[in-house]
Amino acid sequence: MGEPNPTEFPELFSCLWLDGVQSPGTVTLSGHDRNKDWDIQAAKGSTGASTKLNGDPIGQFQASFFLSKDGTDEEDLDDFTRWEDFQRVIERSTNGPKPVALTIFHPDLLRNNITDVVSGGVGGFAWDGKGGAIVQVKFLEYKPPKPKATAGAKAKPATRTGVTTVEKTDPNARAKAELAGLVEEAKRP
Repeated sequence: MGEPNPTEFPELFSCLWLDGVQSPGTVTLSGHDRNKDWDIQAAKGSTGASTKLNGDPIGQFQASFFLSKDGTDEEDLDDFTRWEDFQRVIERSTNGPKPVALTIFHPDLLRNNITDVVSGGVGGFAWDGKGGAIVQVKFLEYKPPKPKATAGAKAKPATRTGVTTVEKTDPNARAKAELAGLVEEAKRP
């Protein structure tokens, strides 16, 4: 079967899942390209140039959320009411002293291997004059810094006896597993 597409699974493409919370309204993404960082140097004294691949830059993209009232009196179905909770989830990534990665899922982001993000800023409501509004949110891919290896230093294995090594667990493992289950469920005929 191939990858899901918006024609077969529109509900999968119309929202984001952020730390296991579904976004309200309808979302569209822009700028979620996976670019490469090239250093292009002109040749000195001759024609042509040379290139050097510097790796992958951090992904940055924008999500536009189209919010509306659904025409019922039930407050829990209202996109604007649900937005308040969803915005708190977004802001949780940058409210503390250190940024906290949020697990994100959307098929187009997954296709470009963007799975963890932090907030780059939440815009205000842009009202459409018909009772709806658009909110734009900037996201940055989260990649924690890697420790720089010290020249000439080699790691020595621990030799102490009776010490148990505790392996760090992924704090987003539960949310990632839940999203993987949702994707598999959506792929089923």
